[in-house]
Formats: sequence, C-alpha cells, structure tokens
Amino acid sequence: MNFEEIEKAGFRSWPALEESELDGIVLRFSNGYTKRANSANLLQEQDSGFDSLVSRYEEYFQDKDLPCIFRITSFSENQRLDNYLKKMGYRYLDRSLVLGRSIENARFEKVEFFETTNREWMLSYCRINELNFDEHLTHLEMINRIEDKTLCAVLIENGKEIACGLGVISNELFGLFDIATQKTDRNRGYGTKLVEGMLHWAVENGASSSYLQVVADNKSAIKLYEKMGYQHGYEYWYRIRDLG
Repeated sequence: MNFEEIEKAGFRSWPALEESELDGIVLRFSNGYTKRANSANLLQEQDSGFDSLVSRYEEYFQDKDLPCIFRITSFSENQRLDNYLKKMGYRYLDRSLVLGRSIENARFEKVEFFETTNREWMLSYCRINELNFDEHLTHLEMINRIEDKTLCAVLIENGKEIACGLGVISNELFGLFDIATQKTDRNRGYGTKLVEGMLHWAVENGASSSYLQVVADNKSAIKLYEKMGYQHGYEYWYRIRDLG
C-alpha cells in the first residue's frame, strides 16, 4: 500500500474542522480534539528553512490558543527536522504504528451488529468508554463531516453494549477507528469478533485493503491485529511544544 495514500485516506476518514496542505505538510485544526486533528502533519521531507517553517506553525497554533504540534511520519524522512525540534524543546510523544493488510477476496465471519446513526454511535462509544458525551461534541462533528462510506458498528450481547467501532472506506481503503470494548468484557474475544464483522462488511462494500493506527506500547492490541493478518506499515510520532 502507498503510505501517503493511507495518510490522506485517514485524513478524509477523520476530517478536521479546518485543513490545508502546503509543500508536503497537512495542517489540521479541530478545536483541540486529538493531536492528530490539531497538528502539522509531515508527509514529505523538509530539508531546509527549519526556523521559518517552525515559526509559521507556532504562530498558527498560538493564534488558536493551542500548543504547536508536529506529527512526523517515518516514511517522510524528516530526521533532521525531528532533531531540530528536539533541540528547540519539543517533547516526543505517542509513537504509533500504522498496520495494514489486503482484504481483497478474503473471507471474514459475518457478525450481527447494529449499524447506528452517527449520534447514536457516539452515545454508545461514550457509554462503553465511560466518557461524558458533552465533551465529545467536536468528535461527533468530525464524524458528521465524513463524506465517504461509513460504518458505525455496535456489538450487543444479551442486551448489553459490549464493543463498538467506526469504519470508513476511502478509495477502496478501509480504515478502522475508535475500536473499544467494555472494561469488564475485555480479553474475551469481543474485539476480534467486532473487527471480523466489520471487515466482512468492508469486503462486501468494495474495500480491497484495510489499515488502522495503534499506539506502539499497546502490545495486546498489536498482537490481536497481527493475529488477524495485519502487518507493520510505518510509524508516526508527535513533537509538541506546550503553551507558555
């Protein structure tokens, strides 16, 4: 899979409230909700002019009253800029992996789950994760902005919400997002069951490949996805300079 295509599919599947692209850097803003949607995302090598480049984005995020965040992909060959940011006091955060696999002509178990509306799914997501719905209105607004074919799935067992996940097909790439299982029901196969059913839906709706993002130290999730045929594609991490 082309890594830059995966990145851009991910941006479409997790749309920021504001987004622009300049010289291989995708700038995104979403009222501070998630680093991925409020950062300068480096997709291509930046080989000079680091002072002016960094100052430009620092000014942008300062105007938004947000910390300046750079998201750096391993395939973009930006080690020099990463070193520069480190020297400038930017903290290193949240190394993550992007995993992918082909699903074309693959067979997955058909699983019965509820396909809900965006708002109903968000309510389920908050209940499953024990979160305050009112604090996830920007999250919901971002999902409402998705223009590609979307699956809002909730797995229910014996009348109880067990797990949920969001899936988006963009140019035949099926992205998995916000996979979550009730704390009391983890490590019992429900996450695997849900993803299996979502992949079945994706194949039936024309997807040929699938990708997902997972924090690098989440060993249990990585092990689960590797058992399902996902392989390491590339990595990304953040450099952040706090306000003040």
